Amino acid sequence: MCRLPGASVASAGNITTCLPSGETSKFAVTPSRSTGVGDHTRGIEAVKLSPTLANIGDAAKCAADAGADAISVVNTIPGLVVDVERRAPVLGFGTGGVSGPGLRPVGVLATWRVRKAVALPILGVGGVSSAADALQYLLAGATLVGVGTAALADPRQPERIVDDLGAWCGAQGVRSLGDIVGALQWPST
Repeated sequence: MCRLPGASVASAGNITTCLPSGETSKFAVTPSRSTGVGDHTRGIEAVKLSPTLANIGDAAKCAADAGADAISVVNTIPGLVVDVERRAPVLGFGTGGVSGPGLRPVGVLATWRVRKAVALPILGVGGVSSAADALQYLLAGATLVGVGTAALADPRQPERIVDDLGAWCGAQGVRSLGDIVGALQWPST
């Protein structure tokens, strides 16, 4: 079993979350002993990685070694919104997960780092509200892109994103989105 120093693997059904040591999730609990990812589940086992992990590439390798079928990046990042009139947190628990457009650069970077570390399929999520946003994840190495907050605001937005991806492919002469997965051209140093 691969052990990542300073992190624990928590399983909740077929989604497993890898959290930095000492953090907990309202969706998963940290077990006292980690087991193989797919030991007690059927179907595809996807591991969702926290962007706050010190080395997300190593965490992805551990997930792959433990039997993960895919990696999902990224989970929300911890945040706090303050009601200045009440001088208290807006959320009842105090802190919460930050998602939406501000999370996209964090998610794209995490996707790129995970793609460099493993060959597993990657679900890129976080801040996708347009075809350009989805393309960033694909170019960084995501094989699938999720739309969350934008779909909550407008349930037809994912359909528009797909249409716009088709238009982009036509304009760029790209036959398949699979042709651009991981095609990010990193500047030479």
